[in-house]
Amino acid sequence: MGGALSKIRQNYRDHVIEVASFPLRDGGYTMHFVLERHGHDILVTHFESGQRFETNEEALQAGLKLGQQKIETGYEPKTPVVANEI
Repeated sequence: MGGALSKIRQNYRDHVIEVASFPLRDGGYTMHFVLERHGHDILVTHFESGQRFETNEEALQAGLKLGQQKIETGYEPKTPVVANEI
């Protein structure tokens, strides 16, 4: 198995998109991405692509694009991680 886990983060609107690319045993890559929405709470929502990509870079870029699409079309934020209480 070649390659290793790769991650990339991007600020997009009021969110942070974090994409993780994983090498597959039979070649190619898959990816998962997380959307973080920062406000009163930090809400984290995890998505798995279930797709196969030829290269690590292709997987990372696809994750950023899918994250942007989810933000633009709307999604249900999940999992409050931190309550920003003073």
